[in-house]
Amino acid sequence: MAAMDRDTFIPLGTSIVKLLLLASGQGALATAVGEGAGLLAKFRRTLESGGNRAVFAEKIADDAAKLLLQEHQGISEADWHMAARQAASLIDQLSEKERLAAGYNWEELRRTLLGLGGTDLRSDLADESARQAFDWVLEVACQRVADCFTEKEALASILESVEEVRAGIQRLADRPAGASQTRAAVADHLEVVRDLAPDPLEDREAEIAELTEFAHGAPDVWYAMEAGMISGKTALMSSFTLNPPSDVHIVSFFVRRMGGDGNDWRSFSFVAGAQLAEILGDEYTEWASEPASQNTEFRQLLRRAATACQSDKKPRPLVLVIDGVDEDSYYERPDEAAAKSILSLLPRHLPEGVKLVTASRPNPPMPEDIVCNASRVIASLKPSSIAQKKINQKDIETFFKSDLAVDIGAFLAACGGSLTIDELRQLIARRRHLENVPSRDVKACVDHSPGRMLMRVNVGFGDREIPSYTLGHDAVLRAVLRELAPGLFGENDGVDESAWWAQIRDEVLNPYREVVLKWVVNRAEEGWGRVTPNYMLGDACFDIMLSHDVLVVLNVGRYREVQRRFGRRSRVLRMVDLECSKVLDANRGELPECLMTSLLEVVELRCALVEASIYCPGLFGLYVSCFDIAPDVMLDMVLSIDEPNGRLDALGEVVKAALESGRGCAFLPHVPIVLESVASCRDLRDDILYLLVSILVSSGYMVNKSEVDDCKIVDLDEWVNRVLVSTGMERGFIQLHSLIKGVDDVNKSADVIVTFSEDIAGRIENAREHAMALVRVAGALARVGDPDRVRLIAVNAVDAAERIEDRWERARALVGVVDTLARAGMTDEALAIVERIEDRWERARALVGVADALVRAGMTDEALAVVERTEFPLERARALVGVASALVGMGDADRARWVAEKAASTAERIEKPRERARALGEVADALVGVGLTDKALAIVERIEDRWERAQALVGVASALIGVGDGDRARRVAEKAASTAEHIETPWKRALALLEVVDALARAGAIDEALKIVSVMNDPSSRSRAQSAVIKALARDCSTNDAADAMRVELAWVRGIAQRHDAADYCATLAAACVDSADFLADSADAEPIERDRWLGLARSALVRSWLYGTPVWDHFGILMRVAPGLAMQLVDERILADSEQGTAPESDPDLGYEGPGGEAGSYR
Repeated sequence: MAAMDRDTFIPLGTSIVKLLLLASGQGALATAVGEGAGLLAKFRRTLESGGNRAVFAEKIADDAAKLLLQEHQGISEADWHMAARQAASLIDQLSEKERLAAGYNWEELRRTLLGLGGTDLRSDLADESARQAFDWVLEVACQRVADCFTEKEALASILESVEEVRAGIQRLADRPAGASQTRAAVADHLEVVRDLAPDPLEDREAEIAELTEFAHGAPDVWYAMEAGMISGKTALMSSFTLNPPSDVHIVSFFVRRMGGDGNDWRSFSFVAGAQLAEILGDEYTEWASEPASQNTEFRQLLRRAATACQSDKKPRPLVLVIDGVDEDSYYERPDEAAAKSILSLLPRHLPEGVKLVTASRPNPPMPEDIVCNASRVIASLKPSSIAQKKINQKDIETFFKSDLAVDIGAFLAACGGSLTIDELRQLIARRRHLENVPSRDVKACVDHSPGRMLMRVNVGFGDREIPSYTLGHDAVLRAVLRELAPGLFGENDGVDESAWWAQIRDEVLNPYREVVLKWVVNRAEEGWGRVTPNYMLGDACFDIMLSHDVLVVLNVGRYREVQRRFGRRSRVLRMVDLECSKVLDANRGELPECLMTSLLEVVELRCALVEASIYCPGLFGLYVSCFDIAPDVMLDMVLSIDEPNGRLDALGEVVKAALESGRGCAFLPHVPIVLESVASCRDLRDDILYLLVSILVSSGYMVNKSEVDDCKIVDLDEWVNRVLVSTGMERGFIQLHSLIKGVDDVNKSADVIVTFSEDIAGRIENAREHAMALVRVAGALARVGDPDRVRLIAVNAVDAAERIEDRWERARALVGVVDTLARAGMTDEALAIVERIEDRWERARALVGVADALVRAGMTDEALAVVERTEFPLERARALVGVASALVGMGDADRARWVAEKAASTAERIEKPRERARALGEVADALVGVGLTDKALAIVERIEDRWERAQALVGVASALIGVGDGDRARRVAEKAASTAEHIETPWKRALALLEVVDALARAGAIDEALKIVSVMNDPSSRSRAQSAVIKALARDCSTNDAADAMRVELAWVRGIAQRHDAADYCATLAAACVDSADFLADSADAEPIERDRWLGLARSALVRSWLYGTPVWDHFGILMRVAPGLAMQLVDERILADSEQGTAPESDPDLGYEGPGGEAGSYR
């Protein structure tokens, strides 16, 4: 079928899609359609994607075209088009109530639409042919609406077609060389636009208002802005693109040979196509194939994106902005057979809702191969005095007064990028066949260049700034060409002929380009090192060598020098990926054999860099909280993680640690950079949104509590804008983002942050993550004191939770909602949600949470009432113990005894022996707290299992110590020891004796404790038991006895047969020594020398563990406390160091011993 046929009926499909979107939120409809309700719910989720909305609208349009055009001949295209638009307008007026009133009978629906104005529309038509077309289109439209809402098979068929499209997208993911991630392509384009845009745009308010009016409501569809060179066209277009009117989609392209998006139709189809693909939700974008097929491909993409924009609940215009039409490479050789302009890709009829804005000079005229027949509204732009001040003829004349100016301008034009003073010096000397050209002369010429003749860029690394220079404007390039070849120019000859200028440029600059190429080859032969020019490490050099001898720059040494010089693995990884893609895409994807070896070496280097950057959970947070790592170093480590999900997890860990340690303001600015690197991963969308909610909620709490660090507070407006742009969500949050602008009140900032978090959470599709994100937002709202919104968010969280298919996960999510409401004091609402939890165990947990909240609020009666609703005796007993403890804290001892006895009665009714034993043990502890020690011991005696009874006795002893009854605690601990000695299972006996020793030591029965330790043979249990004794002695200021016990144990270690057991034993003792040293440091009676002695013993034990084979990293926390200097040195040398300076590869025969436990590479 011709695309034109489908286009005719696209408005019809779009209106039906909008009708379905309206209906998908109606509960009555879901009930009415019965078995089809589940499909409709799935269909609603499918329609959330702009791309799938467009696909479905096209599906309807296809069906209508097939049915109508095959059965009814003789109707003109204009009549079909008018009929489709009128039918669509009627469907747009149809309310849900009216549609339901019509039932699911298409004829009744037709009568309803005729009554809504269809009869009047029909009578206004010019002739019978038009009226016949209207009748047939309306009939088909009503049939399709009825089908969509009543036939399960029809709906399933539509879904199947959508799934086919999804499968096509998946096939695109397994793409051939040349496809790029859509998000990355759009991000690169936006970076170009930001570079072109002025800050701020001045004196253009009237022009911006005119463009806004054109985008929103003007009947014209092509706004052609014309002005001479250096009039401020690009400044206006780039500012309009970056700050679009509300509810407008802008797709832009800035035609430039240098410093823009490119200057040919292939670049346009890729860059503009990527932006259209982003609207549709496509993950990948491909470069143009052949000119003939590209027309169809781009036009289809444009039509689908326009349909997606129009099928939103609030249709939005799609505005194409093309700046610099006159710089299209088409004008360089317009007469060649292969000549093709950028504007030739536009279709004859722009799709509904699409508008076009172009900017160019009055000459040359528009390309001859344009097929778009939209009428142009030509607007002459008044030149900007600000733009004209940047470059004028006087500046150009002043610049060329220097003897070096022409060569400087020519080399900057020929190199394709930027050059430093020294690089210019070397090239000029080669060009003039001189031994040397003084740097001061080159610098003087550059420094004295007026206005915008040259643009300065920083190509330095680390904290070192290295200035480099590019030409400031095409006007400067043309002036350079005139100076180089004055004989080729007349008075005005060829000034506005782009083809002529292109030919002159290539001819005149070719000698300079040859000098650059030979210079690069010669310098590369000298090797890649500290004296390698910065230019040779950049994109421009690679691009110019790609068509000359790419092997010169496709060299492992070059990438290693980039890493050495800039110190960032992530930079090298991005550079490798980009440049290897360029090599693979060149020559139509056909790779010469001679490049295979170099590519393999580069890929192996990449693998080595990636292996050194694996995400290790917990490590990144440690860097931030303990090592005071610099944010830019941390950013490089995160970006170097190859797996996107690992990169995202690392980012979450870093930000969490930064906020908790008061360094949030230093790390938050790097969040958008990492998010941009993973934004194109479709499967991570919900994870990204959830992470954003977590960050915003945490940072909002920090702002609200004024817990800000010493650094400059982050600009909320700017930060949010960067986050939205980096994740591709800037268009979806325009209205909400406007709330943040200008917010400077601290409390209001916190409230706005939470509001923003709420909106983001609502866009998460995964039900579990959606629910948990809303729980976090509700908690944040409770902290800022907004109970009404807490209730509203809780309702939404419950709705999300109930969409979770897994029963256990659903229950967990609902428990989270209950806990949040309970902590906020909304116990009635929390209890109402408890009833919706199907899992009995999780429901019991939720009730306990509510009871705890009531106890904390002093509402013990209400807490007891909630406890009685708990089905499981174990949970009920534990909850009663909690209430009893709370009553003790409130001074109500009598009632506490009553509750504790009630807990005991509940625990005794538990059927499972192990659960009953644990509950009785907890009840016994509570009874001791209320003064019923005898009853507690009597309850413990009812526990049959010796291990459980011994643990319960230890618990009672600990409780007695807590109430100050050391003598009785000692006796109970001795009884526990007697019980433990009769346990038959060795490992259970060892664990029970360990707990007994700890209780005896805390009760002051050191001799009894040491006696038990002396008969313990299990190294793990013995080391922990002896540690408890040593720490108890230190607390009692018996430091000499403690030190003697420590030395005895270090001697005992030598008899352990298994070296790993001995290593663990020594490490446990080292930890005990550190704890003792910390206690002595806090003790007013201890001498400083005592703490130093214990730190010395800790170092000795730690080194012994190394000698027995423990890796230095296994107990790194101890090392940080006893030798922080060594710990930091190890991190610097083995973790943070570049791979070139750090761990050698395993194949290296010079690989040295990295320390106890092996080289740090395995740790990474």
